[in-house]
Amino acid sequence: MSASEEDRAQMSAEDFTRASTAIEAIIAAVRPDQWDTATPCTEWNLRQLVDHLVEVNYSLSGRFGGISSGAADEPAAAYRLSAQALRDALTLPGVLDQTYPGPFAHTTGDRQLQVRMADLLTHGWDLAQASGVPADLPADLVEDALGFVEKLAGAFARSGKFGAPQPVAPDAPVLDRLAALSGRVV
Repeated sequence: MSASEEDRAQMSAEDFTRASTAIEAIIAAVRPDQWDTATPCTEWNLRQLVDHLVEVNYSLSGRFGGISSGAADEPAAAYRLSAQALRDALTLPGVLDQTYPGPFAHTTGDRQLQVRMADLLTHGWDLAQASGVPADLPADLVEDALGFVEKLAGAFARSGKFGAPQPVAPDAPVLDRLAALSGRVV
């Protein structure tokens, strides 16, 4: 791996770490009596949404050649372990440049990580809405995710994995704009 590839992989791992640390803080602040609370993802309650986040982290980690499963009883611990597995996988040589099968198409690890970040940050909004815990997510990463989703919103909506973009004020907070673009009613 060249120095520039190592730098890009390091930055990607750091960005994922920043995002996942913020998500973990939201999860850790959910009260025990809230786990059955409905979320903006109508098919999932809070516990099921966290289970989804854990599953996707392990799925992507496994796809990249890392750990593909783990277990913990407590949601924040389960999330933490899955995020660590993906962080570790992101440090494997060439992982961002290789092409992998994915939920939308065969794409590079870099593109799949962009999808993961957009999905993760959008679900951060979902977690915050359902739990009442503030979504203190890194604004620069949310901006990046918004730019990425803006380019692909139509394809995401057609995939059935995201809802159709919803109206939102152009001056709404960036996280609200990301959520609306991903099909959430803000």
